[in-house]
Amino acid sequence: MNTRYSRQTILPEIGEAGQKKLGTSHLAIVGCGGLGAIAAAYLAGVGIGRLSLIDGDVPDVSNLHRQVFYTAEDKEAKVEHLKARLLALNPEIKIDIAATRLSKENIDQLLTGVDLVLECTDDQMCKYLVNDFCALEGIPLVYGAIHKYEGYVTLFRNEKEDDLHLRDIFPVPDLNIPVCSEVGVLSTIAGMIGILQANEAIKFVLDIGESLCGRLLTYEILSARQLILKLQKNWEEDLEEVYEKNDYLTPACDHVMEVELPDVLRDRSEVQLISVMTSSEHKAIDEASVHKLSEELSLGDLDRNKKIVLYCRSGRVSKIVASRLMAADAGLRIYSLKDGYKAYQRHLNIKGVS
Repeated sequence: MNTRYSRQTILPEIGEAGQKKLGTSHLAIVGCGGLGAIAAAYLAGVGIGRLSLIDGDVPDVSNLHRQVFYTAEDKEAKVEHLKARLLALNPEIKIDIAATRLSKENIDQLLTGVDLVLECTDDQMCKYLVNDFCALEGIPLVYGAIHKYEGYVTLFRNEKEDDLHLRDIFPVPDLNIPVCSEVGVLSTIAGMIGILQANEAIKFVLDIGESLCGRLLTYEILSARQLILKLQKNWEEDLEEVYEKNDYLTPACDHVMEVELPDVLRDRSEVQLISVMTSSEHKAIDEASVHKLSEELSLGDLDRNKKIVLYCRSGRVSKIVASRLMAADAGLRIYSLKDGYKAYQRHLNIKGVS
């Protein structure tokens, strides 16, 4: 008897038969950051026989507060460092790595044949790519996401054509949702959700407990408030047709010109300054600033007699919104404030204004 797993094989729901199931399972983890690395550690520890780690990024010091398996000295791809740490934890398992960003061109090669996928990235287009591919190929998927103090987990079994999948909850990607680098994230929520994803994967492999299939678990870490929402089928479009037409790439915004804050302030009377931040995050630069939710801003809201400048927290969302409006009107004169509201905060700090 392998004493490595003795503390779990004595559980009647697992036993030696359950351990054999774990040891013959092949799971893939897409994204090896705050969620994926944590999930990978628990899956390696429990004895999942084969893990495929997919991530094209390298460790960054600004992420280490939640990506605790890396150090500031780690310069190679995350998957390289994570593989070494997992094998130190459990040398009995097999680990495949792909130091690349998952794409429509390589997803078939990287995910075909796995027993279950854990989607752990913070890239919305990647989440929809993985969801659509797994739904079409019948691969079970554990979905996880975090935002500031909140996290979300569910399981999509993908056994039948009419099974629930991500588009039943969120039909299309919302590229206006700020990423962690813009709104921040508390490190512990990443650990919580990563562990819950691993837990769902283990329960699925062993066929024990009550899974989150058909239910979305939400967890708010400041109040320890947990809510489980019952899901229902809402998606009626042809998923295969959507998959064929979609390239799953974030829209390029290189054509959107940026403007510096000093230029805006110097010519303020000639500029229509519009915040496209969410209601809870919006901060006006001055009394003349306009606030419109990014998804609601339309051509009719724009003053064509002025230079139109959009701003968000960091400049990413405003470029996406500007790009959308320019696609509707190629002759539109619209700009994005470089570095967004952060540029204004720096301006106040320089002036000594609190």
